[in-house]
This record gives sequence, structure tokens and C-alpha cells, in this order.
Amino acid sequence: MSMDLNKVQLIGRSTTAVDLKTIEPSNISVVNFTIATNRKYKNAQGVVMADSEYHKCTAYGNSADILGKYLTKGKKVYVEGRLKTRKWTDGAGVERAGTEIIVDNFIFLDNKSSDDNDGEGELDHDQNNLE
Repeated sequence: MSMDLNKVQLIGRSTTAVDLKTIEPSNISVVNFTIATNRKYKNAQGVVMADSEYHKCTAYGNSADILGKYLTKGKKVYVEGRLKTRKWTDGAGVERAGTEIIVDNFIFLDNKSSDDNDGEGELDHDQNNLE
């Protein structure tokens, strides 16, 4: 038997204000946010270069409530989840597609008492332990 795996693990900084909403009529919380991951490397000429990737993230339920309350722009966070690709037609009738991370687990990495962003584990959250 073969097994498939759809798992993403990222450490980055929130680049947007958190967008917390409630899905009606089920009253399930949902939060959308973006994190940036950065890397440095040397090009062929030996010059240090920097590159950033931006990742759209979505969390539901209690995870969304916690992220909506504590995640702010610039805060360092570990997210773990799965990739989900969505397709839609925009207002101009153009077909669009985008991939997001559906967050299952997360850990805030900034120290609550300092602004230097070098702290360890402020809050650890595991969606699987909530049920």
C-alpha cells in the first residue's frame, strides 16, 4: 500500500494584519494571514543575495481564535499544515488559482516580554489536541 503526504512546515514572520471572520451559519472562526520566509545565498559572483517567499495561510476554529487574538504583523511564527489549491473566477470573469496553507498546528516564536524577536515559544498550539 502506498501512502501520500501533504505536509508543510514553515517559520517566518507575519506580513499582514490578521483577518478574523466567522463562517455563518456554523459560527466557525476562520483567519487569513500571510507569512514571509527569507533566505540568503551567494550568487555566481559571490555576492550575498536575499530572497523572500510569501505564503497565504488559513486556520479554522480555536486555532483561528488564538491566531486572531495574538498574531500581529511582524511576529515570528511556526506553522504546520497542508497545501490547498483553490480555483475561482474573479469579478472580470478571469479564471484564477491560488495555493494556501491550511494550518493544523502553530507556535508563536517571539518572546512575549521583548521586542527583539529572539525569544522562544510564547504559545504552543496543536489543533489535534483540541478535539
